[in-house]
Amino acid sequence: MEKTSSFKIRVFGLKDTDQVIDVIDSVLRDIKVIPESSDRIDDEDLFQIPQIYCGRGKFWVATENGKVIGTVAIRDLGNNIAKLNRMFVLVNHHGSGVGQELLNTAIIFAKDQKFSEVILNTNVLMHRAHHFYEKNGFVKYAENTDEYHYRLVL
Repeated sequence: MEKTSSFKIRVFGLKDTDQVIDVIDSVLRDIKVIPESSDRIDDEDLFQIPQIYCGRGKFWVATENGKVIGTVAIRDLGNNIAKLNRMFVLVNHHGSGVGQELLNTAIIFAKDQKFSEVILNTNVLMHRAHHFYEKNGFVKYAENTDEYHYRLVL
């Protein structure tokens, strides 16, 4: 039986901070990027979302029944280059269309902001993400021991 989802995508609000961190932390643990035994992630940008993802940048959340189930952000790197950041969807929502809608929202915004390209990096362990980005037109242009780097020309 196919699962139906009634999610919504909206711009991040400060009240979302804890749920955003929980979603990102949960996904990173589920796909073994960080060990179960480690402390909750405390990446500095997650406590400064309004300051970092502002101007030509933005941060969105996908919610279902008022609960954050996914995230995505666009960050202005200058020189008309945008960085796709914080693209995460809870594992139990993979395949439901949430990730595609989040990505579509971010790409449409980047085009509206007149960026010429969007770049991103993703952990080498995130195989599902690699396929997802490639399916959506991103091309891998570099890699190192723990990250792949992708680019989409707009």
